[in-house]
Amino acid sequence: MSIKLRNSVLVVEDDFASMQYLLLLLKKLNCKVYSAESGEAALELMEDKSVDIMLLDIALGAGISGIELGVKLKQKKIHAPTPMVAVTAFSEDKLKHMKAAGFSGYLPKPYTIEELKVTLKKYMICPADLV
Repeated sequence: MSIKLRNSVLVVEDDFASMQYLLLLLKKLNCKVYSAESGEAALELMEDKSVDIMLLDIALGAGISGIELGVKLKQKKIHAPTPMVAVTAFSEDKLKHMKAAGFSGYLPKPYTIEELKVTLKKYMICPADLV
């Protein structure tokens, strides 16, 4: 019996440097990445795609927030079971709203590749190099 490796990731981040850093780490981890710089762009991008995990910044600047994006994505049947992780500088005690919105977890900024690995391993079956 073979296990299908799950490695597709949606990244939503409005800060260019933060986006580039996360994309670099995910590339090193052999993940297939879909990225968007706004909640609205993410909704459009994910209209006909599914991923294994969603990494969403919470403070997305103009437009809808990461929390609002998470709620909208979770309302779609295709995304309802997908783990959603808040990637944010907000402190963990302020995450009650995120949990209520359907977020599975929290990755605090700044983070290391090791912390990202732990998060990915926790919420999805990952490629062997993450194990």
